[in-house]
Amino acid sequence: MGNCCPEPHRHPRSPPPRIPAPPVPPAGIVKTKNRTSKPESNAEIDEDQMVRLYGPETCALTWRLRLTLLYKGVSPQFIPRESPILPGPLLRFGGLGGDVISGSDRELLECIDGKFPVEPNGVVKELPPAEEVVLAVELMHVSIQRHLEGIARAVKEMGVAGKKGRKMGAAAEGRRIGRWYGEWVEIMLEHARMEERLIFPALERAAYKGVCKVANEQHAKDLPMLNGIKEDIKSLLSCDFGSSIYQESLLNLCHRLKKLQEHVRDHFKEEETELLPLIDSIYKTDRIEGDISNWSNSKWVGQLFLLTESTHSQMLPLFIAGLLPDEAMKYVDLLCRSVKDEQKLVNMVKSVVGLLEGTCQSSFIFDSLLVKK
Repeated sequence: MGNCCPEPHRHPRSPPPRIPAPPVPPAGIVKTKNRTSKPESNAEIDEDQMVRLYGPETCALTWRLRLTLLYKGVSPQFIPRESPILPGPLLRFGGLGGDVISGSDRELLECIDGKFPVEPNGVVKELPPAEEVVLAVELMHVSIQRHLEGIARAVKEMGVAGKKGRKMGAAAEGRRIGRWYGEWVEIMLEHARMEERLIFPALERAAYKGVCKVANEQHAKDLPMLNGIKEDIKSLLSCDFGSSIYQESLLNLCHRLKKLQEHVRDHFKEEETELLPLIDSIYKTDRIEGDISNWSNSKWVGQLFLLTESTHSQMLPLFIAGLLPDEAMKYVDLLCRSVKDEQKLVNMVKSVVGLLEGTCQSSFIFDSLLVKK
């Protein structure tokens, strides 16, 4: 959006309230007829099956191990500890006499994968620098699209409830969708600005001037569409439930969301098929010019995350909720490789742990993102 899309004006706001409800499994967990794959409580686990995680709360690896176990359906008992002799985390499997494992990041993650050989894997395959950047952008696209699909689905469900005269909770559901959509818009706009400031200029330097012209033009169309839907949601909330105006507003909102879904899908598809493959050209150009410093230690991906600061701070749990477990583990691996500020990384991974444990504010959208079979 560049100079077409101004920085969104952030109004002070209170966080969305937690909706009282039974614990809901995190995004990406597949419900089946027989069971739901979610961590059991410690009270239900036999001592010999208990997994204990010891480690400093200020260590990003401690939180990554905890996250990996949660994604595998294992709820570890976490015991915070600091040790000058063994500064890193420890894993203990079973009761007294059980295996106690320490080691490097990779060794501990491999140990978890070996003990619990179910997806997602804690150890993620390391990619060449250019492919890391492509993966990060593509996973952003996946989360953005999945959230938009969830919002559209939730609006359709409101329409069904309205036709059946189910008034109970309609106002609260409308406000929930409004909050969800508002945060989604912030992620979407920030993603577009990142592309315009980092990826598009680099592509034009490595390929040819004007290669990103169509993508920039599509970005310019986003803001009017996004603001129009926001106004439609406000209008819907001001209507009497079940009235003809209410139903008309719902129909109009559904139509606009469908158009936006098509626009976003086509735009992302074009970027992924025509622009992202050119990122390898940037890497090759930098190698020819003898300057690959920005590619070492995942610095390019780190810049991408820096330019999407809100997405990767207070809104990270919401963003990760749009990824399936395997996708989320790949994204967390990219964060761990590229974010050099240990405290910032701790806060990031800790917030995702809160998402899976149902203790963070973004848990209010879990129901609409569950993948059902």
